[in-house]
Amino acid sequence: MILLSPKHSVLSVRGLGRDFGSFCAVKSLDLELYAGEVYGFLGHNGAGKSTTIRMLTGFLKPSRGEIRILELDPLLYPVEIRRKIGLVPDHLQMYDRLSCWEFLEFCGRMHGLSTEDWTKRASEGLQLLELWEKRDTLILDCSQGMKQKLALLSALIHKPKILFLDEPFNGMDAISVIRVRQLLMDLRDQGMTVFFSSHILEIVEKVCDRVGIIRDGELIMEGTQAEILNTTGAKSLEEVFLHGHGTKPSIP
Repeated sequence: MILLSPKHSVLSVRGLGRDFGSFCAVKSLDLELYAGEVYGFLGHNGAGKSTTIRMLTGFLKPSRGEIRILELDPLLYPVEIRRKIGLVPDHLQMYDRLSCWEFLEFCGRMHGLSTEDWTKRASEGLQLLELWEKRDTLILDCSQGMKQKLALLSALIHKPKILFLDEPFNGMDAISVIRVRQLLMDLRDQGMTVFFSSHILEIVEKVCDRVGIIRDGELIMEGTQAEILNTTGAKSLEEVFLHGHGTKPSIP
């Protein structure tokens, strides 16, 4: 397996696995995430991406293996861990009868932020992602792309050390994707670690420092894009991804 030279580790996973009855969704996963990097987690539907993210964020108990987040065991310190991480899951669950502004206020207060802090962060985030004019709109009336951006802001409002994103670009228009992509790069430059899965390989290629490819619950390849391309002889990450899954691109 391809690895970078050692850096400051913020997440360490050893032998992580999850079974659902007789089905093994994640086999024996080893991961190491470092401070201030964007890590792209790729795989086809059903490969184990969402299951892995749910285990890493404490919403699903592993069948085996161990996780250390900021040197803490999430099974022993769940509250402390959730104060330090942010999550945008694959299926959003939001309070539809709240406005965008009220939802961010709720999230800020749940994290114990002062009125001054959550108000400042909510205002800046809504303006950055062009939701300021929609701040009084009920979530029920928001488009999917608006909900995705709002969920991202709610996951960032307490300034987490690690941000987990599961298909964060679903429903976003091209301009929103560009803005969120730049935001992720800015967060990385500020020292935040970002772990995200996405089917949009172009974004992964432009944003990620390292990439891991999971197939049938097993990590089959990991490294920087340059390392992966040099090792495989491929010309693009898309070619690696398709070849690694034994599939061919469909022809219209």
